[in-house]
Amino acid sequence: MLPFEDRYTRQRRLEEVGPEGQRRLEQAALVLAPHADADLELEYLERAGVQQIRFDPAASPPNFPWTEQFQFAGALGVARGAWSALSRIRAALARDGG
Repeated sequence: MLPFEDRYTRQRRLEEVGPEGQRRLEQAALVLAPHADADLELEYLERAGVQQIRFDPAASPPNFPWTEQFQFAGALGVARGAWSALSRIRAALARDGG
């Protein structure tokens, strides 16, 4: 990594994220529902820069619409965790002012 780069340099270069979007991700306070693939969702969110994440047993787990497309449980779990995290990232980036 070059001295002027950090772990979020590449995603800040994306038009959809940029410096302001990265700030929104870092300041987002997300509440996750416990579910089978929550550990993968959490990993993706942390790697995106989300710093405030908590679990709430009363929260509803995400409704992954493509379950029937997967034959193997491992692939389904990765897809469901990644999709859940991406949905939350998109929502955080769409918020006005954070």
